[in-house]
Amino acid sequence: MRPPGEQGARRDAAKQLKVLMPSCFDRLSISDELAGHLDEGNGGADTAQPTALVVNSFGKVWHVEVGRDGGGAFLGHGWPEFVDANGFGVGWFLVLRHEGRGVLTVKAFDLTCCLKESRGLQPSTATRSKGYGSHKPQFIKVLLPDFMEKMLIPPAFVQRYVSEAQQSSKMAIIASQFGKFRPIEVEEDGHGMFLAGGWPQFLAFHGISEGDVVLFRYEGNMLFKIKVFGLNGCQKNLRGKGAGTQQNSEKQKEAHSYGKHERSSGKEDRRPKGSLSSLNEGPRKKRRFDSFEIGQRPWIKKKISTYMLKKFLSLATTFCDSIGLVGQCTITLKTSMKSTRCWQVGARRLKTYGYLGGEIWRSFCMENKIREGDVCTFHIVETALWHVVITRCSDRTG
Repeated sequence: MRPPGEQGARRDAAKQLKVLMPSCFDRLSISDELAGHLDEGNGGADTAQPTALVVNSFGKVWHVEVGRDGGGAFLGHGWPEFVDANGFGVGWFLVLRHEGRGVLTVKAFDLTCCLKESRGLQPSTATRSKGYGSHKPQFIKVLLPDFMEKMLIPPAFVQRYVSEAQQSSKMAIIASQFGKFRPIEVEEDGHGMFLAGGWPQFLAFHGISEGDVVLFRYEGNMLFKIKVFGLNGCQKNLRGKGAGTQQNSEKQKEAHSYGKHERSSGKEDRRPKGSLSSLNEGPRKKRRFDSFEIGQRPWIKKKISTYMLKKFLSLATTFCDSIGLVGQCTITLKTSMKSTRCWQVGARRLKTYGYLGGEIWRSFCMENKIREGDVCTFHIVETALWHVVITRCSDRTG
């Protein structure tokens, strides 16, 4: 259950990026926009001694005064205690976000550029919390001139969160805040791992400039979601120069590519080769890709055939790219997000298509009594977590 705060307010939340200087330890100046949102959460600007409920990345709350003077709005009484308790240092980045009703979340990025971890949180268990705190692995980078051609991923982040298998994929997927997904080639040398091929084009398309600060949230399997802050510390709209007119063109190209792939897919089938014996056989028949949507909440809908029940369920390459499905991995399928029951199904992404298959996939179909003609809609909660809604065929008699 979410703490107080309206969902609409979360979507339109005021955000601000701050760099901690020595003067910021006693009080922190904030934008008038952010202060205005906090005033509304306290019942209006006329409220005596308005306070914010300041929440760190791990859900702990401090009461902090929201003040004003000749220099503008600031976080005052209670702020030094918050800074001290969280061990912030000079040069750290803070991302402030108003969640509604006077709640202000603060994410802190230390000198490694990584999101500060809780002492009790192990990197392998990093995940999303139930409240405002987010334990998704994250890092932040200032786009220096050298990073406009290729950008170094913080070595500490790679060491903690990116497995050797993921590093060997040589490809990352970057998702902007309005649902555009772009594959970016990954390079490695003696200095570390870089976002390289396609990176300058991605920046140019979204209007991301030198000096901007990019926040990366890692969804797993080399999929990153980003937010960008300008020199003024405010979040930028990534539609950028030309994006509004190019977006329809991009969608048309994508649809054309998808249709072309669908028509030619029968000729390009090959038996997938892999180390998992349960996935050693690939789809041999002509594949039929059903409808899907790419966006903030992607999904794919498949009408189930006898072949799918016995063998594999194929996935369009466009869809695989959009959710960051690369190489060979395991997808957790759940028919109810409230239930602990799940199925760990093998998945692979090949050059011309992807698929789910293997013994666990067949067990999933049997245990859920899926039959030919039923429709399964797969809602992508995360790259490796899918919520499956099963619609029974109207022709079924039992």
